[in-house]
This record gives sequence, structure tokens and C-alpha cells, in this order.
Amino acid sequence: MNRYALLYAFLLLVLPAALLAQESEQSQTLPEEIEIPSSRPDAPATKAPDQTVLQSTAEKMPAEEAACRRRLLATGTVFKEHEPLSDASGCSAPWPLTVTRLPGDVDLRPEAVMTCAMAEATADFVTDHAEPLAREVFEEGIAAVNQVSAYVCRPRAGTSTLSEHAFANALDWGSVELTDGTTIAVRHYRRSEPRRARLMAELRKAACGPFKTVLGPGTDADHADHFHFDMAERRNGGTWCR
Repeated sequence: MNRYALLYAFLLLVLPAALLAQESEQSQTLPEEIEIPSSRPDAPATKAPDQTVLQSTAEKMPAEEAACRRRLLATGTVFKEHEPLSDASGCSAPWPLTVTRLPGDVDLRPEAVMTCAMAEATADFVTDHAEPLAREVFEEGIAAVNQVSAYVCRPRAGTSTLSEHAFANALDWGSVELTDGTTIAVRHYRRSEPRRARLMAELRKAACGPFKTVLGPGTDADHADHFHFDMAERRNGGTWCR
């Protein structure tokens, strides 16, 4: 065997073994700058704390609150649970809801936080009174109720007594939008606008009973541009409509 054949045989035996050893050594060492993530970047976020609160409160929900929610769902109202409300000043609502849509696909704009009792009264009022009145006066349904105040931790104007808004027990209507796009604001109307004036007057009249308090234009300066509806408890189930 000549020297070239010996060299070729040497290369066949020695080089593969050297290469395998080098590869094995490299595979056992990770570069120091590479960090292995603890989870995938698109992994779902940890459940928000308020969801945990909602779950725990739902388990303790009084029977009347659960029954109210079942009735509310049956009306077609769209809502979700809201975490309990509480403030050092006394404002509170232990079982509030966030309502986004009323029966008949009537949007509530913006969404409003209120008690289930207030939501149910509003849903029934829209179905039994507001929608039929709009069709009677304008031959159009209601597309949206534009509210200007729901839960707000504050006293009544000019007093130190907490408002029903402070208990998520009130909703103020600023205007209604009809299905043809017409928006009718809550305010005084001239004789030249009889249909608008009639709708506002009829809505206000019909609200006394379904709601325990009804205030609006003419009551005082604070209510010149909206209806205030609430479910305040009164003696013998009475109402206060002004």
C-alpha cells in the first residue's frame, strides 16, 4: 500500500470521530444570552381580580337577585355583572349590573351601572310604554336611549343626603333616538313642535308608577334637560312625580 492509500485510510478513520466529538460538545452548551421564556408570548392573561370577585359574589347572591336576573334575561335585556360598589361616604350597591341594551334591541348609550330592580323597571317601561308611544306619535320605534347619569356617588343637589344615583338606583334619560335616526332631546318644546312635545309629555306621565320618582323639565333648574327616574322606596309604595 503506497503512502497516499495510507493517508486516505487515516482520514476515513480519524476525522469522523473528531467531528462527532465536537458536535456532541457543542450540543451540550447553550449560549448564555438565550433566555427560555416561562410561557408562550400569546398565552392567555391571568384572570383579572374583579372576575374572581364577581364569581365569589355570584355564589352568595340572594334568591331575589337571582330571580330578578332571570326575569331580566327573559325581557331581552343585555347586561353583565358588575363588581360590588362601596364608598366610605355611604354610596353602595352590592349586586349591580352593567346594562348595554334594552328590550327590542334598544341600545342604552352609554352602558349604565344600576341595580337589577332599576334595570327591570327600565326594561318594562321601554316595552310597555316608551316603544308604543314612539310608534303612536312618530310611527317609528326606539333605536336607543341616551342616558346622562346612572351610578354616581354623590348627594342630591343642594343637600347632604345621598342621591338614589349613589345606590345605582336611578337612571337619567337625556334623549331618545328613533329608528329613522331622529333624536328627541328631553326639554321644553314650542307649540311649533307638537309631536316632540307630546312624546316627552306622554313619556313623563307614563313613567309615574313604573318608577317611584319622576323629575324633568319644569321641576327645577337641575332637571331642565333630562328625565330623572329612580326606584326609591316610599311609604305605602307611593310615588313622587313632579
